Amino acid sequence: MSGMFFVINAREWQSSDVADRVWQRLWDLRDVVSVAIPTVVSSPCSLLAEEHADTVCLSTGMQVPLSSAWVSRQVDLASFVQANGDVRLAALEQALIECVDSGDAIHDATGWDNPALWSDSRLNRRLAIAVRGWGAVAARRGADPGDFATLTALEQLAGHVRAILESRSRALAEEHGHCPVLDLEGVRIGRYSAELMARWQSALEASALRHRNLLMMSPWDVFPRGQPADLRYMDLLPLLRCANSLSFQRDVDIGHWNVNEFRGFYERVGAILSQGDGNGLIAKQV
Repeated sequence: MSGMFFVINAREWQSSDVADRVWQRLWDLRDVVSVAIPTVVSSPCSLLAEEHADTVCLSTGMQVPLSSAWVSRQVDLASFVQANGDVRLAALEQALIECVDSGDAIHDATGWDNPALWSDSRLNRRLAIAVRGWGAVAARRGADPGDFATLTALEQLAGHVRAILESRSRALAEEHGHCPVLDLEGVRIGRYSAELMARWQSALEASALRHRNLLMMSPWDVFPRGQPADLRYMDLLPLLRCANSLSFQRDVDIGHWNVNEFRGFYERVGAILSQGDGNGLIAKQV
């Protein structure tokens, strides 16, 4: 795919002659221009607010805040699925832990030419651990992607992945110190009252992580790779609500789709991301 991205709010472009022409043009250019949807990025740490993702990281296709510094790692779930469809959880856990550890070390070792990136790296220690292959897991299990039980099982797996990442980040925070931006938040809160500061310190002890962001997902990873994208797998898109950040870089074949299916995919992604429920299901459309 090209490094060119077009950011479109799917909800605002649902019905008009102009919208029809825009979507047709994007469909025609699908192998030249990648389409992204406005989102926020969030933190698994409940003490840190969501941030507007107002630019695209060209190397990963992620929607990110301007001048934010990310370290990317990748885990492919397909590598951990056995012939019977079971996931080798111990091996997956070790791979996820290694991603957190290596990403953390890269933040310490990277000089970052841009002062703004250097500052963001030091304050937020952002990781984008791309966990891929969700559709492949369903396919290897012979599961019907339209069956709610299939989505439920993958959501449980996603919850397990998140728990491992957060547990390792918490352990590193206890060993090396938590995400420094939390201290800035504490200074701000401490200006109001000693009581608020005491509550903040208590919350910090319970919730502090070393990394502001951890899990990255892509809407395209609900489709098994290496084969034309089967529209039935769109029923797995609610998995995106488990992510802290999203990538819209496509590496699956959609040449057999038509413009209405292409548009419908993005409208469905947009609808799912807009369903923020306040329970930590993270990436919402804005």
